[in-house]
Parts: sequence; C-alpha cells; structure tokens
Amino acid sequence: MADPFDTMSPAEVASMTQRLVYTDEPIEPPVVTGPDTEPIMVPRSVMPTRDLDNACKRHADHLGMSQSAYIRSLIERDIATAGIGEQRPA
Repeated sequence: MADPFDTMSPAEVASMTQRLVYTDEPIEPPVVTGPDTEPIMVPRSVMPTRDLDNACKRHADHLGMSQSAYIRSLIERDIATAGIGEQRPA
C-alpha cells in the first residue's frame, strides 16, 4: 500500500495539518479485531546474562527466528504446557 503523503502536494499537507487539534489528553488506540489483524505486541525488557543472550541468539539464528520470536515461542510453549492462559504465579 502506497503512502498517501508521497502523492500529496505541499499545499495539501499544509491544509491537512491546519485542521489538526492538539491536546494533552491521553488517547487509547482503537482495538482492531478480525481474521486479518495482527496481535498487538507489548515490548518487555528481558535481561539475560551475556552468555545466555549469545546462546539465545545462536539458537534463534539456527531455527531461522529472531530472538524476540524465539523467546515469545518459549513463553507460549510454557503457558500451553502449564494449561493456563494467564500469567503464572510467582
């Protein structure tokens, strides 16, 4: 899908930006659902040791996955194995 800003003239962009209303109000992004929607990803900070991170990267590369996809797959497998759909207790 082409970016509409690539075909807009400077005057069209200026006209559009003049109609914008800026506020400090927080917004909630709309939740889009349906068969073609991708899940919303939530960034998490994970702090493995350097050795564990290197091993994770090597194994993810071996599997043809990114480290994020590999770690996500491990979490998904653990949750499925545990038979729960919510966070495990500490």
